[in-house]
Amino acid sequence: MTDTMPSAEQIIAGMSAKMGAGQVPAAMRAAVTVAPELVQQVAASSQQSVGDESSPLDAKTRALVFMAAALAAHDDECIKATLASALAQGITAAEMVAVIKIVRHSANNGVLGAATPILEALAGAAA
Repeated sequence: MTDTMPSAEQIIAGMSAKMGAGQVPAAMRAAVTVAPELVQQVAASSQQSVGDESSPLDAKTRALVFMAAALAAHDDECIKATLASALAQGITAAEMVAVIKIVRHSANNGVLGAATPILEALAGAAA
């Protein structure tokens, strides 16, 4: 990372201040001493996506999209982190429940899509 990149410790301190100390993902806390460059890479990626002030999406929308992606990936640590961020931004319970419903719908449709070979075989056998 560049010389202007904060240290891993500084990044974790900033995350703790923003999200609450207990909300920083365990992997990030562990990486500080084992692989600080990973902490810096995650921070850089965050700044270029969810934290991108020049994004055509507003901060709230970016946070909700990130939450949806974390849910879809079944990433518990990321879900906890996005929840803390959403609460800090004032995202409402109703908005978060709406995201959960959309992701659940998508996941259910994914099962139907994955079943295409089975359904096609059954449809062919019935013909």
